[in-house]
Amino acid sequence: MKIAGVVLAGGKSSRYGKPKMFEIYKNKFFYEYSVEALKQNSISPVVISTNEKLISFFDRTDVEFVIEKETDTYQGPLFAMYNAFSTISNADWFFVLASDIPFVTSDFVKMMIDNAYGTSYDAIIPMHSNTIQPLFGLYHRRILVKMEQLLATNNRKLKLLLSDINIKTISFSTNEHIFININYPEDWLRYKD
Repeated sequence: MKIAGVVLAGGKSSRYGKPKMFEIYKNKFFYEYSVEALKQNSISPVVISTNEKLISFFDRTDVEFVIEKETDTYQGPLFAMYNAFSTISNADWFFVLASDIPFVTSDFVKMMIDNAYGTSYDAIIPMHSNTIQPLFGLYHRRILVKMEQLLATNNRKLKLLLSDINIKTISFSTNEHIFININYPEDWLRYKD
C-alpha cells in the first residue's frame, strides 16, 4: 500500500487575520506538525498544497509543493485535494492533513493507516464529537474521477464528495486534542499554554 501525504496550506485564514499555518508552537510552525506526523510514519512523498502568495514563506527542502494558481474566487479544500492528488502518480492512498493543527501526532497517523490496510473503502475519516473531520483523513486514488466530476459542475463542497463515496469513520473521544483547529487568535491564546 503506497501512501502519499498532502498538507493543505493554501487557505486564506480570513478569520485568523494572517496565514495561521505560520503561527509558532514550541518553536515550530503549525504546518510542520502535520508534515512531521506524516514523515514519522515513512509516508513519501509529502506534498504541501499552497498558493502563489504563500509559497515563499515555506522553508522546507524535504517536501514537494503543489501550487494553486491565484483566482478571483476561493477554490476550497476539494479543489486543493484534487489538484495535489492528480500530480502524485505513484500513490494508492493520500493522507490529508490541514496545516493549522499543531496537536496532530504521528500515533494518530499510524492508527489511521492501520485502518486502511486491506479495506475496500474509498476514504477513512475520523469522527470527533459527532462531527466528521475530512481534513484528517485517508482517501483512495479511485475517488479522483468523482472529484473531477464535482469540480466540473462547480460543486466544490467536500461534503458532497463524502456523501457520494464509501467511507469508514473512526470515532474519537470528545476530549481528544488532536482535532483542535485554530480559527481565531483568541483560540490560540486559549490553547497554546
